Amino acid sequence: MAEHRILTKPPKRLAVVHQADCSGCAGAPACASYCETVFAKKQMVDAIRTVKSPEGPFELAFVEADLCIGCGLCAKVCPWEAITMHDREEAQRIEPLLTLVACHESSPVPDGGPPLPDPGGEAGALPPDEGG
Repeated sequence: MAEHRILTKPPKRLAVVHQADCSGCAGAPACASYCETVFAKKQMVDAIRTVKSPEGPFELAFVEADLCIGCGLCAKVCPWEAITMHDREEAQRIEPLLTLVACHESSPVPDGGPPLPDPGGEAGALPPDEGG
């Protein structure tokens, strides 16, 4: 995992968005709004980004693990229960499996795990050799 950008010690748990369940809250994702209210070491956490959905009209939530402090507020406010909290190692393992669209190259990809789509590439594009 990349070095955490806010905390000196990485959090024990991380938020993971199951993007297949994320609706984007009709263009105003509650999780992103609440994440902007959390401060750690006098910095706004702001760990949730939105990314263009490959299928829906609204953007999907994406958690940047190197900014997430593990507070769980996003999971509590998600009306679709699309955000779950996991131990850091488990989050790193399952995040690539639940992410349809990534937004930042600092997202964790566990050793041996499937690569995330290229952030500069087409939204929802599969990595090479998996596109069928």
